[in-house]
Amino acid sequence: MKIIDVKATQIHLGRVEKPFRDATVGLRDRVFGMVEVITDEGIAGICPREANPQVVEQVLKPRIVGENPLNYERLWRKLQPRIPAHLYDTSKIDVAIWDLIGKALQQPVWRLLGGAQPVVAVYCAGGYYADGKTIPDLQEEMREYVEMGYAAVKMKVGGAPFREDVARVKAVREAIGSDIDLMIDANHAWTATEASRFVHAVEEFQPFWFEEPVESQNVQATAEVRAATAIPIATGELLQGRHAFANLIDAQAADIIQADAYNCGGITEWRKIAAYAQAHDLRMAPHGSPLIGEHLVAAVPHGLIVESGLYRPPRAGRHWRGTDPLEPPVFQVPAVQDGKLVLSERPGLGLQIDHDRLRALQERASSPASPG
Repeated sequence: MKIIDVKATQIHLGRVEKPFRDATVGLRDRVFGMVEVITDEGIAGICPREANPQVVEQVLKPRIVGENPLNYERLWRKLQPRIPAHLYDTSKIDVAIWDLIGKALQQPVWRLLGGAQPVVAVYCAGGYYADGKTIPDLQEEMREYVEMGYAAVKMKVGGAPFREDVARVKAVREAIGSDIDLMIDANHAWTATEASRFVHAVEEFQPFWFEEPVESQNVQATAEVRAATAIPIATGELLQGRHAFANLIDAQAADIIQADAYNCGGITEWRKIAAYAQAHDLRMAPHGSPLIGEHLVAAVPHGLIVESGLYRPPRAGRHWRGTDPLEPPVFQVPAVQDGKLVLSERPGLGLQIDHDRLRALQERASSPASPG
């Protein structure tokens, strides 16, 4: 079996009707993307996330065409970028290769990676800021996630004045009750002093973790926040490569490692980061889509929980059913059952694809009038 082609699809679909934001970034652009690695035996691996088509097809593809996709370590070395920014694109190819390997061997990726736990916990990441969104709106949103079956939810902090953010955390805890885990995510909005002050103010509401209180690259500041509180510190979604995570872990700066396989170097590199974390008795809670996160958490014994990101617009009404406004629903998100995801036996990543919707998007991409 040999690789004969690598394709990257990236389609810009305009902006959402009602933009929303975290503490540092506005979220308003709609993009669909995927990367495919195709073999001479007709088996294709898919990464359900966008990459730069020019980098993938002109820079990285020539390095692996003709190679056996089962030799994932050899391919990973050949894909190593000379320009650090290209690791973002290399990561997507590596994910597609693992999907391909699973399909070729007729095994799900979570089992190929270790198969430690076929049922994993999942949380809903929401609680964003939006113009006109009130605290009662936030409470209704988080209650609805619980009604959808989530036993853990995450909300944003750091994007409002100090007292307002404390009030938001208090209100959400009151809305969801004491039996639901509540994560808070600052998206690196604060200094160590500011983050420490905030976490002390909300400790009584028992956050499950405090995510990205400061810049994750600033391991000294992250370690200062960790030393200031008993609330676990989760971070790492923006870090790339195992050496950056080694620095974070060696500095005793985090309790929970959030390496994102779409960004850190793919599944191949994620495994090495996870091994280093396990050697230091730390848990893994990968950032990003459950389409890949469920496989990563299920693969290792120290996998903690899977992220599933949603955004419920203010006053969305009772007919809202949990859609992601930033991505068209081409890939079916795993169903939540009592706060858990049950891993499937489908080979590879087990992606369930709406082929009609995908075909329509691909036709749009190939049209001369397409913005993508």
